[in-house]
Amino acid sequence: MRAQRALAILLTVLFFGLVVFGLGALFAVFHERTWGYVIGGFACVVMVYAGISSLRGSDGASPRPGTGKAPDRAGGAKPAGKRGAGGKTAGGRGNNSAGAGSDRSGRTGRR
Repeated sequence: MRAQRALAILLTVLFFGLVVFGLGALFAVFHERTWGYVIGGFACVVMVYAGISSLRGSDGASPRPGTGKAPDRAGGAKPAGKRGAGGKTAGGRGNNSAGAGSDRSGRTGRR
């Protein structure tokens, strides 16, 4: 576990270095290498902030992934998707498939 964490840190530092020096090289085309370093560093700060805030969640500190604690849901049911609770018609076909109330009944394959 310790070696995996060390490898993750190493790869993250190398990736951030690639971003900073890559943007420096890109901005060197326009003779503004320093601005490339600044923008690359700012991009890395934004990525670190996004990573930390995604771990914390929207309602403060949350348990780390893999701890076995499920988030609380109202009613204990799955959230409904775009199509509502079922999402399927009585025939077992999706809402837009052939034979689900369309005038092209009998045609199930694509051309």
